[in-house]
Amino acid sequence: MDFPAANKVLSRLDQWVAAFAAPYLPAHRKHRPDGQFSWVFSDEIPETLLVGKTVRMVTSIRAAIVLADQGLTTECGVLLRVVSETSQEIIAVCEGILESRLKKPQERFVRQYFRPMAQTPDELELQERERYVSREELFKAHYRLAAKTTGDAENLRRINRYLNYAYDKYVHTSYETAMELYTSNGHRFMLSGHESERHRCFTKVAVVGKLHEVLAALEFMALAKKDQTLHASIRESRHELEESNEQSGTRCH
Repeated sequence: MDFPAANKVLSRLDQWVAAFAAPYLPAHRKHRPDGQFSWVFSDEIPETLLVGKTVRMVTSIRAAIVLADQGLTTECGVLLRVVSETSQEIIAVCEGILESRLKKPQERFVRQYFRPMAQTPDELELQERERYVSREELFKAHYRLAAKTTGDAENLRRINRYLNYAYDKYVHTSYETAMELYTSNGHRFMLSGHESERHRCFTKVAVVGKLHEVLAALEFMALAKKDQTLHASIRESRHELEESNEQSGTRCH
């Protein structure tokens, strides 16, 4: 259950996020009619959306590895779905920045991200209904990137669809995820954590796999920022993680 390469990457996330956030800080207070306030960016633009998404992606991957260590494997799966979707959103927006033009779904996604949250049930009822940008619409940016690089956008679509399908089961508390916690040892459910070290290990391997996705998203952000030094640092860490074999389930046998 020792994953030194993953732990090294996790220890570096703060400095990378700080580098991305620095040009847009400090945030300022936006006061509300009820006397409360929210922290907001001065510029609500695609680049600050990326910072906000990265903050949540990083806290989610860190929480996921804690849950894996505690044997709370199904809850870990929920967070891994959050990490995966967020990393995909980041790459989708970065593609628009790199192309120097966001397509309409990307523009709408940015606008919807910064739309103020309703503060009361009545305010929510009065808001105009708007369809949110779908996963499939955003993922077209990934297909465009794949078409330019690997030339195999269709295979990317199939794999991504299946992975999202599997992790969605944890978010929606499916039958399979409940029975994952059943043990014949006393014929009961393991509500305080999965008792199989092997199962915990496989869960932690899944976390490392998603950590690799985090690094890929951060690399795209560095490219969009045109920061070659930052990009090289993140890429080096990604290569170290790949070479560590910590993403392989063979270590759990």
